[in-house]
Amino acid sequence: MKRLFYLIIMVLLVIPTSFVFVGCAEKADTGVIKYYTDNDEGELDPLADAIAKGTGLKLEPLRLSSGEAWARVDAEAPNIGADMHFGWPHSFVLMAKEKDLLMKYKSRAWKDMPDQYKDPDGYWYGWSYWFTCIAVNTKLLEEKGYDPPKSWKDLLDPKWKGEIVMPNPGTSGTAYLGVSTIMQLYGEDEGWDYLAKLHKNVAQYTSSGSAPGQLVAQGEFMVGITWDQAVLKREKEGYPVKMIIPEEGTGFVLDCCVIYKNTENPISAKKFVDYIASEEFQKVIGQYRSRVTRPGVESIVPLKPKLIDYDAKWAADNRERIMSAWKSKFVQ
Repeated sequence: MKRLFYLIIMVLLVIPTSFVFVGCAEKADTGVIKYYTDNDEGELDPLADAIAKGTGLKLEPLRLSSGEAWARVDAEAPNIGADMHFGWPHSFVLMAKEKDLLMKYKSRAWKDMPDQYKDPDGYWYGWSYWFTCIAVNTKLLEEKGYDPPKSWKDLLDPKWKGEIVMPNPGTSGTAYLGVSTIMQLYGEDEGWDYLAKLHKNVAQYTSSGSAPGQLVAQGEFMVGITWDQAVLKREKEGYPVKMIIPEEGTGFVLDCCVIYKNTENPISAKKFVDYIASEEFQKVIGQYRSRVTRPGVESIVPLKPKLIDYDAKWAADNRERIMSAWKSKFVQ
């Protein structure tokens, strides 16, 4: 019996780590990862290629918009049709966590990453982020002799009446980020009062979050509320436009990676999570994304913005209520 016992132990020790057990049956980790992603078409393939090369995994991504992905995941739960989600705003990730759809994995590869970009229990990891900002046309400001706004509250100055353009929170995630930032900075009562005063100065609400950056760059408006790359891109193209981070700080959207609880390839999924924290891959991300989460790695936006302690969970939980109220107050 003792010899049989040692024989069983030896057999268990030499079983490849690519096997996991479900009940009494063993199941092979295939090394193929299916994942949902909101990566834009221009970055999807380069990022997937880099991950495949760095990990040896075979990847099968499916691109979905953030909202579309949530509708799909919510409908598929608890048996999600993907192993992972790579590239999903933090707010949606928190909703998935609340539904108990995510697998817990404490990755050692993320130990040196800032705490604000990872779940303390290992349910999600944030690998890049973008933020809301103010755009100004420097030429028009100079012609008027105006100083640029330095804060969110500066936008309420009557001198900006008819000079501000911002995206419509009913159609733009960028706009909702701005609205929820105001709510979190000032509280709801003061936040609604702020938005009512801002509304008096807004000349146009656009359907796109990037459009205000373009319109300000072209000189159609002096000031716009938009997101970082919408300004930086036009500035690099030579337009007289400048990005301003309000002195109170600004809200941001963290792009996250998660493993679904029902994955059939947990070993490969963990390898995927480990690799995206590496300096090697973060440098690849930095060629496409506003800011990466690994300190010291360059990205498209060179400056490090002042970020508020943005509560993505609150933003997700209150999105429909806040946007419905905004439409009733400000849409004619």
